[in-house]
Amino acid sequence: MSDQPSADHLLETLRLEPGLIPERVMVCMSSSASSPRVIRAGARIASLPGARWYAVYVVTPAEQPARIKPADRAQLERNIALAESLGGTVVRVTADRPADGLVAFAQREGITHVIFGQSSRSRMEILVKGSTLNGFLEEVKDAAVQVVPL
Repeated sequence: MSDQPSADHLLETLRLEPGLIPERVMVCMSSSASSPRVIRAGARIASLPGARWYAVYVVTPAEQPARIKPADRAQLERNIALAESLGGTVVRVTADRPADGLVAFAQREGITHVIFGQSSRSRMEILVKGSTLNGFLEEVKDAAVQVVPL
């Protein structure tokens, strides 16, 4: 008989110790009215035992507190309250571009799963202005990415 644990024993150990490889989930939150759908998707994914999740909002120059539209500010506050009520840790990151802030946070925190909302911008706008999702994917190669249709 071998001193090595059997494959069945290893699988059972993993089942009993779900925190061995905990998920670290990042939800990309915005001041959009469609963000609650993305937040709820992230909360479902992060419901695995041992998972932590973050609702990350990137404050860009256009959305500085003194410049954000009142309606957008109110929606952002509702989105933050929803994320907190579902057990998420809300994080505000400041960056010139959303992708830069999301990449920096994901790399710093060892994020394993990322949830984006589908962009409502046209393909032409994305070609001209760039895409937050594409910018993120170029920099972060070791996280699963899910795009929630809006």
